[in-house]
Amino acid sequence: MGEGIELNLRDVWFEYTPSKPVIKGVSVSVRGERIGIVGQNGSGKTTLLSILMGFQRPKAGEVMINGINPWTEREKIIKTFNPAFEKARLPYAMKVGEFVKIVGRANGDPEGTSALADELGLSKFESQKVGSLSSGQEQLLWIFSALADSSRIPVLDEPFVHLDLHSYVRVSSVLRRRFRSYILTSHIPEDVELLADSIIVLEQGRVIWYGKVKELQADGEVYDVFINDTVPPLKGILGDFGNILVVRTEGETLKRLMDGGKILGYKRSGVRYVYVKANGGNLH
Repeated sequence: MGEGIELNLRDVWFEYTPSKPVIKGVSVSVRGERIGIVGQNGSGKTTLLSILMGFQRPKAGEVMINGINPWTEREKIIKTFNPAFEKARLPYAMKVGEFVKIVGRANGDPEGTSALADELGLSKFESQKVGSLSSGQEQLLWIFSALADSSRIPVLDEPFVHLDLHSYVRVSSVLRRRFRSYILTSHIPEDVELLADSIIVLEQGRVIWYGKVKELQADGEVYDVFINDTVPPLKGILGDFGNILVVRTEGETLKRLMDGGKILGYKRSGVRYVYVKANGGNLH
């Protein structure tokens, strides 16, 4: 189930190509039970996760997770964490039901593993071969493999990117109910704001904010406003993210606009406000 997570990184650098760093001087100290790493595509989320799991060695800097050096103590990392990256390697010639049974035998809990598969909706396509699955079904299968061993902390890279709404609900529910601790990455702010208690915001390989979600949303007068094709009569627009505006205004103003059908909805701003403060609301 996990007993919490502590990340300590000091001036961490990493590059795939010489002189083109992907992770640029990252220094964070985060302690939480559910940690979310958010950033646009290419911001370094997967690379940072690979470093934390000991799959990549940083060019410079110090990395500790739960008191473990992931590069020199990879056996301890794998005993503590169960990583699942977006580009999974699955047995494509095997049927889904067969894969579920193998995972159950491997973790010593066939009955519980089967129940998890049913809960996630895998039973609907258990007779299909893995190689014939859609991208969403395949992603659900590798998420299942990361959640089947409840003794380790799940580490999920972009777990929701191909999921439909029903699968999203099932996975989110399992994460909340079955696991006290986990790490996940996403390019969608709402994924981490709703499912994490601590957040790291990446932008082009650098950390532009980290801390608790309640601190992220501390400014009560800044909102994410959801609109259709028509921009509502609003003052105090700080950032434009297409169909979502970041606005400094009063909640009552937004309530009147929503009651009048001028906006679709609103919520307290978090990650998007971080982007606004970092670069004026424009994603590069």
